[in-house]
Amino acid sequence: MKLWVVLLLCSATLFAAETHYTVEDLDVREDGVLIETKTLKLANGIGQFFYESGKLKSETPFKDGLREGLGKIYYESGQIKSETPFKNDKIEGLKKEYYDTGVVQTEVTFVNDEAEGVGKFYYPNGKLQGETPFKKNQPEGITKLYGPTGKLIRTIEFKEGQIIKGYDYNDQGAKIELSRDELLATPQP
Repeated sequence: MKLWVVLLLCSATLFAAETHYTVEDLDVREDGVLIETKTLKLANGIGQFFYESGKLKSETPFKDGLREGLGKIYYESGQIKSETPFKNDKIEGLKKEYYDTGVVQTEVTFVNDEAEGVGKFYYPNGKLQGETPFKKNQPEGITKLYGPTGKLIRTIEFKEGQIIKGYDYNDQGAKIELSRDELLATPQP
């Protein structure tokens, strides 16, 4: 008999409804922690925002008033727009952004709220458009840009977020050094 009661309690806990919050249900304390507006308890559940049409715009999980888990933003069509992993209210892990077609647009790894490692950027057809190494949220190292056919077309060297030098590559693969003005006209990652 005791085993039956324990199993019943466990299954009730597993299938309990998760708390969903709207913007009116939450408030921010002075220390930045989210609390429930009515009870002043720490937020534990999923915060949701909606488009004027009523469709879900974003959802972010909270634990003890802090973002914890995978936050998601949606296009009004319902297609996923971005996924951001949170740990203790900081971005931690692989953040992804998507085109409205569902194809991945960017992938950047974060450590303690800062971009770290190689970020990848894609064309709308899913082919790799570029790669940028990041260190402490700044480009650091050699950025590589690819044409729609996958051919390397430009490299740019960064040091502490500043452009050092860069090269374009012609159809034969020959390297052509870029001027300072050409480098400064290049969009920053």
